[in-house]
Amino acid sequence: MSSRIFKVQDLLHKEIASLIIKDIHNPVISKSVTISSVKISKDLRYSEVFFTSFNKDVKKIENELNKASGYIRNELSKRIHLKRLPQIKFSYDTTADDSQKIDNLIKSIKND
Repeated sequence: MSSRIFKVQDLLHKEIASLIIKDIHNPVISKSVTISSVKISKDLRYSEVFFTSFNKDVKKIENELNKASGYIRNELSKRIHLKRLPQIKFSYDTTADDSQKIDNLIKSIKND
C-alpha cells in the first residue's frame, strides 16, 4: 500500500476516536468503545473501522456506530480536507477473542 493510504488511515483513526470520545453523546458508544484500526480501500472510497469493547453486547454497539456513521462522516468532512471522504462501516475487531481462543487451545494441549 502507498504511504498516502497509511496517512489517511492514521488520520481517520485519530479523528474518529476523538469524535467518539468528545462529540457522540450515546452512552452505549462513548463509554465502552475503543477504535483499534482503520482499513481503507485503494481508491479511498470505502473504509472499515474496527473497534473493541468490554461490553458483551457487541452487535448493539456495532449497530449504534453504523447508525452514527453519517454524523461521524459529516463531522470528519469539517475537520479533514480530503478530495473524497470515504464511506464508513464499523466492525467488531475479533483479534483479541481469536488470540484468546488460540491461547486456550495451546494451554489445553500442554495439559494433555
